[in-house]
Amino acid sequence: MAQTRSSDSSGILGGLVDMPQQHVMRIVLLGIGTGIVGWLLSLIIRQIILTPLFCGGSQCGGVVDGAANIATIIVGVAGLLGLVRLSAYRPLLVVLAVVISLWGIGGWTAGMPWYQALSSWALLYALGYVTFSWLVRPRAFAPAVILVVVAVILIRVLSAL
Repeated sequence: MAQTRSSDSSGILGGLVDMPQQHVMRIVLLGIGTGIVGWLLSLIIRQIILTPLFCGGSQCGGVVDGAANIATIIVGVAGLLGLVRLSAYRPLLVVLAVVISLWGIGGWTAGMPWYQALSSWALLYALGYVTFSWLVRPRAFAPAVILVVVAVILIRVLSAL
C-alpha cells in the first residue's frame, strides 16, 4: 500500500502524501526503464509486425506512430505494475496521465538518430512518472484529478506547437 502519512492535514488539498527522496529516485528509475523498453518495443513492433504487414513496397508513414502508440500502451501496463510494486500513491492515475501526455511520442522522435530517440523516450517517461507522481499527492481526490488534468492539457497543447 502507499504511504498514508500526510505532511499537512489542513487546506484545500486536504494534506499531501509524503514522498521521500528515495521513493522519487525509484520512480525516476522506473520511468527511465519504461522509456527504454518502450523505445525498444516500438522499434520491434515497427520492424517485425507493422512494416511487413502494412508496407509491401510503398511508403507508409503511419507505421512509426502506430508502433509507438502500441508500445506506449504495453509499457503503460508494465509501468502500472511497477508503480504498484513501488507502493506509489494513485498509480493508475499516474500511468493514465503519462500515457495520454506521451501519446504520439513516436512522431516526436521519428527523425532523430537512435541514441537521441532512446534518450528522449527515457527522459520523457522519467519526467512524466515523477511529475505525475508528485501531482497526485493531495489526499483529496478531486484536487489531484484537477491538477493532473490541467497538466495533461498543458502538455498536449505545448506538444502540438
